[in-house]
Amino acid sequence: MALGTSERREAGVCVVGAGFAGLAAATRLAAAGHEVVVLEARDRVGGRTWNRRLDDGTVASVGGTWLGRGQDRMFALCRELGCETYPQYERGDHIIRLNGTNHRYQGLIPRINPLALASAGFAFKRLGWMAQTLPLDAPWQARDARRLDATTLGAWIASGWNVPTATARQMINAVMTTLFCSDPAEVSLLGALVLARGGGGFEYYADQRNTETHLVSGGVPELAVRLANRLGAAVCLSAPVRQISQTTSHAEIVSDRIIVQARHVIVATPPPLAGRIVYEPQLPPMQAHLLRRAALGSIIRGIAVYDEPFWRADGLSGLSAAPDSPISVSIDQTPHSGSPGVLSSYAIGPKALDMAQLAPTERRGIWLRALAERYGPKALSPSAYLETDWAAEPWSLGGMIGFFAPGVLTTSGPALRTPAGRIHWAGTERATAMHGLIEGAVRSGEHAADEVLAAL
Repeated sequence: MALGTSERREAGVCVVGAGFAGLAAATRLAAAGHEVVVLEARDRVGGRTWNRRLDDGTVASVGGTWLGRGQDRMFALCRELGCETYPQYERGDHIIRLNGTNHRYQGLIPRINPLALASAGFAFKRLGWMAQTLPLDAPWQARDARRLDATTLGAWIASGWNVPTATARQMINAVMTTLFCSDPAEVSLLGALVLARGGGGFEYYADQRNTETHLVSGGVPELAVRLANRLGAAVCLSAPVRQISQTTSHAEIVSDRIIVQARHVIVATPPPLAGRIVYEPQLPPMQAHLLRRAALGSIIRGIAVYDEPFWRADGLSGLSAAPDSPISVSIDQTPHSGSPGVLSSYAIGPKALDMAQLAPTERRGIWLRALAERYGPKALSPSAYLETDWAAEPWSLGGMIGFFAPGVLTTSGPALRTPAGRIHWAGTERATAMHGLIEGAVRSGEHAADEVLAAL
């Protein structure tokens, strides 16, 4: 039990975590007339979405930021909560930087090597076909699930049979590293296909015209704030949960600030964080194994602010990719007003781990020089600059999409959404559709709430 805990509450349901999964679950339960308590470890709501203020006063979203096609629940929440959305800026050329040279292009794919493009396109199609053979709710029951789960995504990409050209392998490897924030050699092929299955194919996640079509005025975290405001005193911040105990009649949830007695619990945190909670009695072996083996990759996000989005005058969209660079991706995050100019850029996977070892001044210099290689010397002199290392955030441990190592889903997959007595589970990693996105988190939270309502 946490020292200093004194306040006690009783509720029908306790929700652990005030990210979008937890807030969505609590909102649905409260709307059904049940008393809910939400315990959040951070001093804010929103989970892996976060608005941070830069030195010049600019407020920027540094976590989950964009909405896209098919993300119906998020757009519905925006309308319901009065948050305006606006289209992502996409006019002008994108940049891909290969072997020290910038190539400007429009559309999804740069036309730099017809053979490589054909090879990459066919590889994505093959992965899509494989994903469609998986049962949506139980991919571990697929006919060849064990073979797929014993293979890493990296090994599949490295095969000349699957991806014949070196350039195509480089391109696909870069895309998958971006999606999972990890080296594809760490990711189960079956686990990777689960992502594709829930989104209609890897093309959905790889194409910014699907996943990054709109931003939210004030940032996506404003939605979380408004959801939490509706719940009022039910949301308790700075209350990390340390232990969940179950009896035949109730569950007791012990946090650093409050002890809650509830009939049911929804744990809506990233699986590695859920694995740090002490459970009494212990979780069933399959569920405990799943929590120990689920992983989160590494990502550092840099926000550079300029007086204006100068790249637009140069005919550039702000979208870039550079597989060889430590800063592999950038995108225009300028507010709807058109000023200031905001470039969001990322170090991902192994490169994020390397960058995290550097001193802040050295890292900033490398970061801005990487942007200048794509956008010219103006990129070297932002009016404000901010980095967010999600792997260093103690109540996130990485991001933005969790992944499964080889063997995890075929041994422990059924535990992904199966309740453990009075404990239910939610979170984007547990979603069937839109897995890995904020949309998936919302859907997962609502599903868990429906599960609890049925039990109640």
